[in-house]
Amino acid sequence: MNAKPIKQIFVAVGIATVAVLAGGLSAQAQTANSNPTQDTKVSTSAAALRNDSANSTVAQVDHTYPSTQPTTPTTEPPATTPETTPTQTTPGAIEPGRATRGGSSYVGVGGNIGLGGGDTALGIGNFTVISKIGFTEAVSARPAVVFGDNTTFLIPITYDFTVQPTGVATEAISSFAPYVGGGLAIATGDNSDVGPMLTAGADVPLGDRLTANAGVNVGFFDSTSVGLTIGVGYNFEGL
Repeated sequence: MNAKPIKQIFVAVGIATVAVLAGGLSAQAQTANSNPTQDTKVSTSAAALRNDSANSTVAQVDHTYPSTQPTTPTTEPPATTPETTPTQTTPGAIEPGRATRGGSSYVGVGGNIGLGGGDTALGIGNFTVISKIGFTEAVSARPAVVFGDNTTFLIPITYDFTVQPTGVATEAISSFAPYVGGGLAIATGDNSDVGPMLTAGADVPLGDRLTANAGVNVGFFDSTSVGLTIGVGYNFEGL
């Protein structure tokens, strides 16, 4: 039997065996290199890098751009102008034409009813001009002229009071402002004379513009003259 072919067969089998072993080792190496765990780790690391990049971008955007949420504008309250207090008359000040506690100053007309002493116009029924000029809270001058044959000028200074009814039963009653005083009476004409005089009466406001007046005037001349004056005055303030 020839041994040379048998030797060649063993050599071929050996070569084939080596080739098979080499192929198995190569396959194992490739399998080891393509391990899914490692790929997962690499993929996870890449995702983490992408997430970190996205978070960084969002953070930059948040810092770069202001919030778009609507904000309610704050409005400051409007500045208020302090209220102005109306000018009030000082009680003790002398201001001709001011109102007194008895009412406004006024000028008006009326009639004089003579009650005695016919030597002057004051003691005879005549037309008259009346007035009140306030000086202080309680003091007024009340010049008047009684026209007639012996026209008489009356220049009294009066002290003014005020009486304001209160209570339900008297709410409709107007304020009642009495006064008393004295001064000079000047008679002209044929029986011209100058003498002291006394006066007393009351003012009753009829509204913002009018004041009713009734007063008794007594002039001490050679013969005493007495007259009752009734009239209506138009109110004013200040001279």
